[in-house]
Amino acid sequence: MTTYRLMDGASGRPGNGPGTATSYAGNLVVGTMFCVTQGGLWLEGYYWWVPGSGGDTASGQKFALWQLASSSTGSLVPGGTVTAGALTAGAWNYIALPAPLLLAPSASNSYGAVYMATTGKVFTGGFPETKNQFSATQPFAAGITNGPLTAPSSSGGSAAAGSAYSWTKPQCPYSASFSDPTAGMPGANDSDANLWLDVQVSDTPPASPAYRAFPNAPTFVVPGQGATNQAYTLGLEFTLSQACTLQKIWHYSPSGATVLPTRCGIWDVNSQTEVAGSDNSSPTWLLAGGGAAAAAGGWVYCDYSGTGVTLNASQNYKVSTFTSDNTDPWFFVETSFWGGSPGPFSSAGITQGPITYLPNSAASPGQNSWHQSTTWTYPGTSSSPEYDVIDVEVTPYSAPAPPAVQQFVYQMRMMP
Repeated sequence: MTTYRLMDGASGRPGNGPGTATSYAGNLVVGTMFCVTQGGLWLEGYYWWVPGSGGDTASGQKFALWQLASSSTGSLVPGGTVTAGALTAGAWNYIALPAPLLLAPSASNSYGAVYMATTGKVFTGGFPETKNQFSATQPFAAGITNGPLTAPSSSGGSAAAGSAYSWTKPQCPYSASFSDPTAGMPGANDSDANLWLDVQVSDTPPASPAYRAFPNAPTFVVPGQGATNQAYTLGLEFTLSQACTLQKIWHYSPSGATVLPTRCGIWDVNSQTEVAGSDNSSPTWLLAGGGAAAAAGGWVYCDYSGTGVTLNASQNYKVSTFTSDNTDPWFFVETSFWGGSPGPFSSAGITQGPITYLPNSAASPGQNSWHQSTTWTYPGTSSSPEYDVIDVEVTPYSAPAPPAVQQFVYQMRMMP
């Protein structure tokens, strides 16, 4: 089990922050961009350096998590907000999240998810700052890397957030126009400074974890074809390393979509038939944060948590969404996602805990298959190989405890 930080002082990474704070009073929000390049990693909390001289130790400092969506916009990640108590001067202060968040993977800071940790309040003392760190010829012109945890450089460096985001702002941006980090992402540059906000990421799952390909990434960010029409059964192939319980089927309803899928389910690849209990011909779609979903609402899901559908280990499945509507836009297409160019996940697919989304070479007849028809049909065609932005959420299966009577009989039999 391994924990990763960006500023742990090892292998040339930043260590402790400045001993003296930059004097300041007023609104201030700062951020640190980061991403993870493999699945199965959980954001556990934030670190904030408070200088020993002039540092602000008052309680009430808030921390929040954003996902970049473009050169200047982002989406606030639910569950990523926490408020600190009184802080300690001259030290790193760790602020744990109420519950760890499974992170969506990225490929070369470009495809998948790039996050921004933020913190802010109305400062009455100073804040930590070390200028000239993340642009060309500066110490971290190539960003910061600790295993699968990466912090991009500023836009002037060699490892800026990639073309999918067109990010033109610094690595550690700030804003003095507001104090609540949940109100927006900062974007101003102060000499490409390190503002000493860090994250803690671990490969240790919490109790009762749930897994999917792109969790806690409200916005799907890749250059794609936008909302697409025509009647299809879409299929994303996956396999499991252990038996799991089906919790949700997810569908990304992009900007411009006017209808939601009218059917969803799980297919057994070997038999090309639906998994019993998974075929839903009139799904109720919900928003990630709860409540009824509407078209163009981003990630939406159909709830299977009460169905008891169990998926077996070492067996290939396809998660599917469908509509018979040949007119109205309803899904998003990203061509060559699982192979070819750009192909960000072409070599190994994506693995999140027990679930692996197969690369194109291991899927049949290729990853993200489809069937074009007004009839719900096993998706057996693949080209490009595209991603139509659907997902499945599972939890590792736990056998139910034996009934009380059976347990009593068992215990009596074990008595001498």
